[in-house]
Amino acid sequence: MLAVAAAVAAAAADRFVMITVADGGDLTPVAEAICSAAQAGDCVYLHGPIGAGKTTLVQACARLLGVSEPVTSPTFALAHVYDGTPPVAHLDLYRLGEATGRDTADLLAYLTEDVIAFVEWPEYGSNWLPAATCSVEIGLAADGVRQFAISPAAGRL
Repeated sequence: MLAVAAAVAAAAADRFVMITVADGGDLTPVAEAICSAAQAGDCVYLHGPIGAGKTTLVQACARLLGVSEPVTSPTFALAHVYDGTPPVAHLDLYRLGEATGRDTADLLAYLTEDVIAFVEWPEYGSNWLPAATCSVEIGLAADGVRQFAISPAAGRL
């Protein structure tokens, strides 16, 4: 936790934090960097290729936010909400793809002021999602090492 806090403080002037995690490594430091400044009403965008660890990162964040039930990928359901402090909404927009014309009112209902929302594949909701309060770019190397670039909105972190 102290190493993450020091990295967050050192990177605050640059407005982003970079954390590298070995293949299969613990994502708690990444989740701490995201959740330390998160609050109800926030929307965290998660970018990265399939298999980069977006859902695994949401699981780590949800644990820090007090979610005790299993956090699963909402790929087919599109969205799940979990009881935490505050509640956690998890949206996976991958199945929306480039499709247009889908009524998104049911998905917008998950993005309330009392939850922290984590959105995978936010580019597929760019015309209706609220602005991100934090954006996480996940890079995946051939050896499984992942790099997390965490960019907060202005005035955050």
